[in-house]
Amino acid sequence: MNIQEFENYLKKKDKKHVIFDFDQTLATLLIDWSVWREEMKEIFSSYGIDFDSRKSEYNKYAEIQNYCIEKYGNEAEKIFLEMNYKHEKEYYRGYDLLPTTLPLLNSIKNQAELYLWTSNDKRTIAPILEELKIEKLFKKIITRNDVRYIKPSSDGFFSIYDKNIPKAEYLFIGDSPVDIGAGKEAGVDFINIAEIKL
Repeated sequence: MNIQEFENYLKKKDKKHVIFDFDQTLATLLIDWSVWREEMKEIFSSYGIDFDSRKSEYNKYAEIQNYCIEKYGNEAEKIFLEMNYKHEKEYYRGYDLLPTTLPLLNSIKNQAELYLWTSNDKRTIAPILEELKIEKLFKKIITRNDVRYIKPSSDGFFSIYDKNIPKAEYLFIGDSPVDIGAGKEAGVDFINIAEIKL
């Protein structure tokens, strides 16, 4: 669907609250994740988890992080948070803005409340949002620093969700299996950003 068709979809489905993922949904972070995968494997191993980083998709990394945090608590949460930010800081080389991002946000900003829900560190994305001058478009911005569990957990959604608003009015837009899983766990409709064209 193009942006006009997406606007019509929001009206037809009465979607008044639109939540966006960040990386590869609004912009693509130019980060080499290969070292991150190896460092994750080492952390998992320290918790007694045998993990083959060559055969696993990102969603397995996310699920195992959540498992370790659930089992080992604040210590594990802090280790993952610090390691992720360290990697995002050291390997970040810029970003590519998706061509649909600014037209899409500007098109629907008066039609729905907008939110951002990302598993990236606040310190990574805040300067990008500021540079793009879009941070004020979002009613709430939920980053890795604001939640205990990352997607596909719905933890971040419930930092956005207002229980006085029907879940049917929410829409989550992302790009990955963890986004799909998070939307499913939250009980809200999901659209892949690849479906929305200029």
